[in-house]
Amino acid sequence: MRQQLEAAQANLELRTAERRILELRAAETERAAGQAQVERDHARRQSLALRDDLARRLDALYRMGRLGYLQTLATADSGEAFLRGLQLLSFLASRDARLLREYEGSLAELAVKERNLAALRAAIAGVAAETLAAEKALQRAHAEKASLLARLERAAEEQRSNVAALEDKTARLEALLELLETRGRALPAGSASIRRYKGALDWPVRGKVVVPFGRIANPRFPRTFLRSSGWTIDAPTGTPVRAIFAGDVVYAQWLKGYGNLVVLDHGDGVFTLYGHLMTGTVPRGTRVALGEVLGRVADPPEEEVAGVHFEIRESRTSVDPRGWLR
Repeated sequence: MRQQLEAAQANLELRTAERRILELRAAETERAAGQAQVERDHARRQSLALRDDLARRLDALYRMGRLGYLQTLATADSGEAFLRGLQLLSFLASRDARLLREYEGSLAELAVKERNLAALRAAIAGVAAETLAAEKALQRAHAEKASLLARLERAAEEQRSNVAALEDKTARLEALLELLETRGRALPAGSASIRRYKGALDWPVRGKVVVPFGRIANPRFPRTFLRSSGWTIDAPTGTPVRAIFAGDVVYAQWLKGYGNLVVLDHGDGVFTLYGHLMTGTVPRGTRVALGEVLGRVADPPEEEVAGVHFEIRESRTSVDPRGWLR
């Protein structure tokens, strides 16, 4: 989950940078559009002014009648007047032609300015759409990070709770074993000690060891570890659980964290524990023989691995059952 959080933070930073870039693009495009509009408006005013000049020239020609400028030549009363009229006619014709060209050029320039402005406005709309999408992506990135942080905090709290529960569970068992040890029986004279059969004892129930002894990975919290004080052996509900050696039942009742628990005192400071059994186990005070049924495997407790919990204790110290069983 830490990697997910790091990825979410990187994504959040990326989305923030993308939004900032889009904001800069939008501001630059807005400025360009503003300048383009100023240029368009200027070109429009120039075009309108030229159009007005051209309209006045056309109106003047219309008023001069069908002969137009030629009327100046027709009214000349001398060769010198005719030449002056011809020069004036040439000037007027050139000026009108230039005016017409300027007007046509202004129309073309205005069309270009209009297209540029339209393109910039379209770009602004596109950047606005990208900005909106980037804002939504940024909001999703914020939400993803917040969700991961909340999950991480819940996981940490759950882990703290589990550790506290495990410590509480271990403390209760230690207190029970301390009490039982004070009442533990000495090995009767002539009786065989369970220690003589270390490595040759049969299993309490046949099955796969799903939780081994010692340091184990926490299945719910990666890269964290727990300490198992025994084995959890997978076996179907109802499977008989048998004593690995003869002993006295010194405890047979429910214990928080272990369910219905049977503890056998084998003498010589050795105890065996059988947890998560059905109700109706062998009663306390009973002397059981090797292989005698102590109880049956119960349904798996909530959020725990299914199977019977088995421990071997030497003077209250948990030891690996692998060294005792064959």
